[in-house]
Order: sequence, then C-alpha cells, then structure tokens
Amino acid sequence: MSGRTFIQNPGPTNIPDRILRAMARPAIDFGTEEFAALLESCLINVNRHMANSGPLIGYTSTGHGAWEATVTNLFDVGAPVLVCDSGHFSHRWGEMCEAHGLDVQWFETGWRQGVDPNALQEALSTDAGKRIEGVLLAHTETSTGVTTDLEAVRSVLDDLDHPALLVVDSIASFGCTPLRVDELKVDVCLAVSQKGLMMPVGLAFTGISERAVSAAYQNSRHRFYWDWRRRLEVEGYRMFCGTPPIHHLFGLEEALTMIDEEGGIDAVTDRHQLLADAVRAAVQAWSSAGAIQFNAVNAHERSNSVTCVRLTEQHDADKVLQVAQERFNITMGSGIGPLAGSAFRIGHLGDLNTPMVMGALGAVEASLRACGIPLGSGGLEAAASLLSESSS
Repeated sequence: MSGRTFIQNPGPTNIPDRILRAMARPAIDFGTEEFAALLESCLINVNRHMANSGPLIGYTSTGHGAWEATVTNLFDVGAPVLVCDSGHFSHRWGEMCEAHGLDVQWFETGWRQGVDPNALQEALSTDAGKRIEGVLLAHTETSTGVTTDLEAVRSVLDDLDHPALLVVDSIASFGCTPLRVDELKVDVCLAVSQKGLMMPVGLAFTGISERAVSAAYQNSRHRFYWDWRRRLEVEGYRMFCGTPPIHHLFGLEEALTMIDEEGGIDAVTDRHQLLADAVRAAVQAWSSAGAIQFNAVNAHERSNSVTCVRLTEQHDADKVLQVAQERFNITMGSGIGPLAGSAFRIGHLGDLNTPMVMGALGAVEASLRACGIPLGSGGLEAAASLLSESSS
C-alpha cells in the first residue's frame, strides 16, 4: 500500500522522525562527562514532567520491569497490599504480587469503570490495624480505556489517615493526562518510553517519594537487578545495573525537547484531551444506531490515551481489525480478556495531531461500514466540529 500505515494502537505508538534520527548515531563512552550530562538531563526532565521532587529511577525494561521493581523494593514476603483490579494489566500486576509472595487483597472495580472512592473507603475501613502497606492501581487501564480519579483516591487515604503507600501505574497516562505526583502524594509513579514519550519500547521509570525510599531501605527482601539501593548509591551510568541504554537516552533527550517546544507537559496533555474529545465525539455519533458503545460507562472516566469500543454480540471486532489493517491501512488494539472479539481499542496518544486523528477516524468508519455494522451518521462531522470550535 502507498502512504504510511496509521498506527492507532495504545502502544507502542508513532515514533517521530526526529527521535529516530536522534537515535541513529554512534554510541558514546558511557563513562564520559558527555554521557553523564545526557543521563542527568533526561532524568531531571522526566521527573519535572511528573512533578515529582523525589528520586527518579530508570530501567532497561518494559513496564513489567517497573512493576517488579516496585513490588520487590517496597514489600517483603507476606506484606498485605490492596490491588485495584480494573482490567487485564492491573490484574497481571496483582498476579505478579502473588508470585512474589505478597498477601494480595483484590479490590474489584469491574472492567467498565475506575476506582469508586466510596467503595475504596469502605474496603480500607475494614483494614483492622491499618495493616495494608500499599494501594496499587492503574491510572489509565490500557485494556479498558478507563481512567481513575487519583485525587479522589488520595482523598480516601487522607480521610482515613491510612499509611498505605499509593503506587500508581501511569504507563498509559503519563504525558497524556495531567498527573502531579507531589500534589497527589503518589509514592511511586511508573512510566515507560513507548506511549506518551513517543519512543521505542525499552525504557521504564519510577518516580519515588521519600516515604518509598525509606520503605525500600527497611525492606529485608533479597533483590539485585531491581534493587533501588544499588541504583541510588552508585555513579550515574551504573544506575541501570549494567550497560546503560545509550541510544534510548539519545531518543529520550529529543522527545523531551519536543515536549518543551510544544509548550511543556501541560500543553501536551491539553492536546491529548482535545484529540480524545474528537474521537469520543465520533464514537458517540456512531453509537446512536445501537451497534457500538463505549466500554467506559462513565463519561468523565473515558481515557485521553485510548478509547475502547464495544460491539453488540452479533458483530465481530476482530473482523473489523482485520479489515482496517488489510483494506484501510490502519492498526488498532484488539479486545483483551473478556473483551476479546467483542471490542477494539483506538489509541490516541503520543505523536499525534488533528489531521492524523481525522484520517484515522475516517478509516475506522470505513472499516465498520465495510463490516456491515450499523452506524449513526455524523461521526466525522462531530469530530471536525469539535476541533474547529476549539481552535476559534
């Protein structure tokens, strides 16, 4: 096919040419002042965008590595933790906690809404002696397109004066949804390179509070590669516990430059909000025929990173994905777990602008029509109207 394939997956996302070019250069000696300055600048700026005053630790890994680092540093075997089970990835994180011997208490939200603060307050109110050491949740659950209100969660912990560490997976939300770590008193914030940061897979980060640092030093669990103590106490290049990912850091430096050129992280999250609103306007119009609906039942919890679209049972979402890729040159995310075959996910995060979103929506509508799925009229018009009004 001529032209470019539209990558509307919720990660990995489009990689800008500028970042690819920044990475296409010879390696440098990681023992030099040049590399030390590169690493320091990258860590400082990622932390700045998290609005985190505590340390930031980087890993050569996927988000699963950041999950495991958090689990093994904060919690000893047998530690009770509350895992907010809101979809495929948060559930996997809970399974990892169980594999590491934690006493996992599952807080079920269902796959169509975020953490209900009233239900969370009730669950934590039954925690005799306030034994639960951590509340773990996904800010945006990639599999469902649902974003939890972190301010409401923080308020629950504060109202109960509960000492549990607040551990937030911001893998799908970082750079897409406002997130101020210090203000929300988030103890650990996890992020990765391949979503809002517009890069290849391979880097993960945790921004950690002083409370989290203290917990890690008090934890007697054996660990090595993921050990925050090793990473915090050594000279810069050794914080990766091995050869540092030099070329990924070249790319990260360029990504952070692009964010600043756009006006900073607030401007970037505003753009994500606008483009997500356009996608939601189109889906809302299409849904009037009764064949499709949002997976996220609460409008205020619909993600700025990914929209999960459910089809009625007589329609096949996997066929829509196949037609979209083969005939219309667009790839999207498939339904996961109980949503397999009945939903598809439109990613709208990372390096994305208005014409890219309008082109993607046109291809999605064409794919749905080609599959014989009844659609309400005016989806593209609704998106275009919203975007035109926002720029006036």
